[in-house]
Amino acid sequence: MSDIDRKDLDMISAVAREAGALALEYFRGDPRRWNKHDQSIVTEADIALDDLLHARLTGYRPDYGWLSEERPDDGSRHEAARVIIVDPIDGTRAFVERTDEWVVSIGVVENGASVAGVLYNPVRDELWAARSGSGATLNGAKLAVSDCSSLESAKIAASKKAIAQAGVENARFAEDRRFLKSLAHRLARVASGDVDAALATSGSADWDLAAALVIVQEAGGIVTDFEGAPIRLNGASARHPAFFAAGRRLHGAILAAIGHENT
Repeated sequence: MSDIDRKDLDMISAVAREAGALALEYFRGDPRRWNKHDQSIVTEADIALDDLLHARLTGYRPDYGWLSEERPDDGSRHEAARVIIVDPIDGTRAFVERTDEWVVSIGVVENGASVAGVLYNPVRDELWAARSGSGATLNGAKLAVSDCSSLESAKIAASKKAIAQAGVENARFAEDRRFLKSLAHRLARVASGDVDAALATSGSADWDLAAALVIVQEAGGIVTDFEGAPIRLNGASARHPAFFAAGRRLHGAILAAIGHENT
């Protein structure tokens, strides 16, 4: 455990709560919204939170790099030893639909790995937090992934597209009936053991994963692509191939099923 990891976690936890309070002001109103070039939704709340997060976090850590979904990437993050990676509102569609399935996501990355991360759901006042070597918590309570080892008995959060990309359409597992629009929130449910695994399609980005990755790992889970390779952050591209998260025993079972189905 590193003292800087602890300090960073305390810092991003406080800023996440501040950003969450601002998000709730917009959530209770009627924020303007529009579509990005990729047709994903963005609202004035996303932009306001991004401005707040950037001002606070770069003010506290001016020597850290920066990457956000809502801000152009100038590439300078590659020159920094540590990088702050944020998604002001992960699950914007859920935010627009006024459900409680969205989170503020803040992660700190060093050498391609998450070393501290928080996800904050201000509607429920839920804070998932983790730092390297110190475990993961939800509002202070320790988290642990499930001990499920069988694909057939697993409860898995995955879209039909993710299941198809994995090639496990014929596997007899139980699909999660509450498929959250926020990818980071889905991964947090793996960390808390609410679901046994989560599958994601290709195209997810660093800002979806920077916080959730360390939370799952510190809860005892493994996150890899479908070939079993670990997810590395702050690379040349912020995008990732299809991947999945699960406890250690179930991870091996899913990887074997993917390999069997894809041969």
